[in-house]
Amino acid sequence: MQTGVYGIVRHSLYSGLILGTLAYSLWSLSLSHFAITLALFVVLNAKATKEETWLEARYPDYGDYRQRVKKLIPWIY
Repeated sequence: MQTGVYGIVRHSLYSGLILGTLAYSLWSLSLSHFAITLALFVVLNAKATKEETWLEARYPDYGDYRQRVKKLIPWIY
């Protein structure tokens, strides 16, 4: 599936969770919440990397998809 949101970011659920926690930490102006957001980003990035090794083995064209679409942050990362 490479259309819709998956044409913008490869791990949309992780992106949404990170964006939601970032929004809450900005809304609450809390450094501790921001630190949790950063930790969540690190953990989900590592999890996504592990998942991508499995996806690469299962789907031969995943490498091309990986080159075209960003991992967690649309158009950036």
